[in-house]
Amino acid sequence: MLWQYCWGHSVYHLTRWFPRNNRLKIRIVMMIFTIALLIPQFFVLAEPHTERFCGQHLFEFLVVSIVYTFCMIGFSFIFSLMDPVPWEVKFAFHIFGVITFVTGIVFTFFTSMAAECKVTTPELYYFSLAAVVITVVSLVFFAIVLPFWVINWWCVNSVLDYKNRDGICYEPANCCSCVWHI
Repeated sequence: MLWQYCWGHSVYHLTRWFPRNNRLKIRIVMMIFTIALLIPQFFVLAEPHTERFCGQHLFEFLVVSIVYTFCMIGFSFIFSLMDPVPWEVKFAFHIFGVITFVTGIVFTFFTSMAAECKVTTPELYYFSLAAVVITVVSLVFFAIVLPFWVINWWCVNSVLDYKNRDGICYEPANCCSCVWHI
């Protein structure tokens, strides 16, 4: 379920691509898309087949995913409105990221063992499969970016220093700042 953390991270950076006095439209669009992420989850939850028994805990993870999506909506809303974002909110968001990471790993494990659920609860199984794929893509993204975050934290501004326009990642991050820190 790491995709919720990745989505909030993306909302933060996407809104900052726009000038401060011209962010209203992107805020509205991003909030519509963010809230729309609940639609497939509630659709699967409302399906009559979802009530059937599945050997793995996919239904419980669907409910957890809905709860995490509400948390993601809150963080996305805060990130799109506050500038600068207080460090307490960032810290809480990163704790949310660790929680979604652990949940995503467990969810991936349960979904990989849920082949029989393909017959009994097909909508739930395919939703879980899609969520696992998006979680793995988010995990790969963060696995690529994480070493740069750690190096920049360990040796401050060695990887990216916007103020002095310096660092080994200045040019790529200047062109695509959405991959950088929150």
